[in-house]
Amino acid sequence: MTVRVVRAATLMVCVAGLFLVACHREKLRTGDLDEIRAAAELRVIVRPGFLTSPVHTAGRVDQAALFRHLAARLGVSLRWVQARRNDQVLDWLRRGRGDIGVHRFSPTGLRRVGMAASAAVDWVDDLLVAYPPSGVDSVDNLNGHVVYLQPSALRWEDRGLLDDRTKGPEILPIPEEVSLEEVLRRVSAGRYALSVADSGLVQSMAYGSHLKVVGALAENRSLVWALRPNNSQLRTAVDDFLFAEKVLSLSTRTIACRDLPDITRERVLRLVTRNSPTTCTVATGGLQGFEYDLALAFARSLGVRLELVIPPPTVSPLNWLERGYGDLAALHEPLLRPNSRGFLATRSYRRTDLVAVLPSTEDPPAAVEDLAGRRIVVSEGLSPMLELLPEQMAMRTERLGPGSDALSAMASVETGATRLALADADTARLELPDRPALEQGPTVIPGCQLRWILSTGSPRLRDAANRFLGEAGRSGLLQELALSELYPGRRYRPRHVPPTPPGGLTPYDPILQKAVVGYRLDWRLVASLMYEESRFDPKALGPGGSAGLFQFMPATWGELGGGDPDDPREAIPAGIRYLSRLMDEFSDVPMADRVAMSLAAYNVGPRHVADARRLAKEMGLDPDRWSGNVETAMVLLDNPDVARRFPAGVCRCRRAVAYTRRILRRYTAYTEQFPATASPGL
Repeated sequence: MTVRVVRAATLMVCVAGLFLVACHREKLRTGDLDEIRAAAELRVIVRPGFLTSPVHTAGRVDQAALFRHLAARLGVSLRWVQARRNDQVLDWLRRGRGDIGVHRFSPTGLRRVGMAASAAVDWVDDLLVAYPPSGVDSVDNLNGHVVYLQPSALRWEDRGLLDDRTKGPEILPIPEEVSLEEVLRRVSAGRYALSVADSGLVQSMAYGSHLKVVGALAENRSLVWALRPNNSQLRTAVDDFLFAEKVLSLSTRTIACRDLPDITRERVLRLVTRNSPTTCTVATGGLQGFEYDLALAFARSLGVRLELVIPPPTVSPLNWLERGYGDLAALHEPLLRPNSRGFLATRSYRRTDLVAVLPSTEDPPAAVEDLAGRRIVVSEGLSPMLELLPEQMAMRTERLGPGSDALSAMASVETGATRLALADADTARLELPDRPALEQGPTVIPGCQLRWILSTGSPRLRDAANRFLGEAGRSGLLQELALSELYPGRRYRPRHVPPTPPGGLTPYDPILQKAVVGYRLDWRLVASLMYEESRFDPKALGPGGSAGLFQFMPATWGELGGGDPDDPREAIPAGIRYLSRLMDEFSDVPMADRVAMSLAAYNVGPRHVADARRLAKEMGLDPDRWSGNVETAMVLLDNPDVARRFPAGVCRCRRAVAYTRRILRRYTAYTEQFPATASPGL
């Protein structure tokens, strides 16, 4: 009897346990973006070691930060789903345990197993790595050697890389629960003689002489995220996000010499440009800049998508155009005799002067003749233009290296490395108001023509570009883009500001006080931001298409729900949501610093503030403190040679620091003058 009772009790416990497991079993979801938004959660399945990988802090793309930003853009929370084994990532994604899978995936590998790939997140080389005493010196003769690989990678990626070798090695499996970082540690310790790893991981792991890179098995492979093939809405949202974020240090590097029929067939125009104020920068609304906006209009006229190709800082963009990495180069600098240099050039679409830039402590010369014989620093692209000067006006030219531009030359004067630089007038006009140590000197060469540059294999694309540029001049598009992107301070003057009620702070106090409830934001801080952006004018128009009380770009306004941007009842809650979203980016820092960093991010985007935090850490400053720390680093990011070392690239960060200071000073004044009657406070 006792045995029966025990058995019955045991059975009941087992049934209860199974019931509890069933009740707590994770709900599987395979729906598209609408289902993700309904669940208010983006689930990202990550491989073992991903969340603690040093690749996130080694100057490469921080994928974890990208996902946090993506979730914020989608208006949902982010949940990491940690796979215990490498081969579980795709299996769990298929079954619906997550929405995006993260490994060191390639598009080819994902297609082979029936999964969809995102746009490129990074570019890597697949490397054969070895324990130095193994004696392997070449990837072309691995006969008699043993290469350790994980079966999940072996199935669709590394097998093909190694089978292409005339003398293949013996391949032994690595357990799937071992992280990729641990594989490299085991190679460096001699436990595995040979393995395969991508360059992103290898560069992020400091092994010194304990790890040997034998050679590359494949070069310029795109690193992507995995998605279910039927989730087309999510895939579009992810690709649009990666494009808008446009980790500017990365670029699509597909080698192809294409003309107009190839571009229209593949529906992509690849623009080779650089990260600078006149070409393309990251701002709160995404990408903007005169050359970017003009090329985007051209791509739309062709009915294709524009894809940015931005070479590393030390590489000449024309070199990449020549090698077939892009279809069209727009660098916003005149090129002397482009047709004689092996390129095609479009018609001229703008003229700009080349001007001297000097320290503000120096008396400016009255005329360009006064500069004769002086040493002048010139970017690589502008240096040939000095050949146009007559012999009696010649200067001693110091040419900067490949990839340099007018911003690089100006920075050399600002840092005291030289006393004279050459820059185009557009760059000088944009930059000098924020660089008090510099001033503009006389015009050295007037009326230089700007043209787009193409490879000699693209005559039909050149003809299409000429037709577009001609029409852009006739329609006023060129003038409109130049006025909005190349002339600072061209803001809409307040003309539609309602009267402020007696005793009020703004015309919209009741709306502000109601809208901040639940956001832990002080409505007076929001009012300070709103004044800085629009002077309380709901119909204010700014450069680049920004509009309304909070000067949202159209894309950002669409992300926040759309509606009427001129209606304060819609614009104010949207502005509060956006500022709150930015504050979530810095949830790990003290509140006062969090507010300052969020305001700076509102002006130039959170990626630039993240770069400033990285730089502050490098300098031994506190990346969690704004005043005197991240603030100091942001000022240094005005130097292009510094900024281009970081993912977001060149930033008008000095302006963002001044912007943040003005808002905080105004906020202090508002708190002194007006009680926080309806504010939950900070």
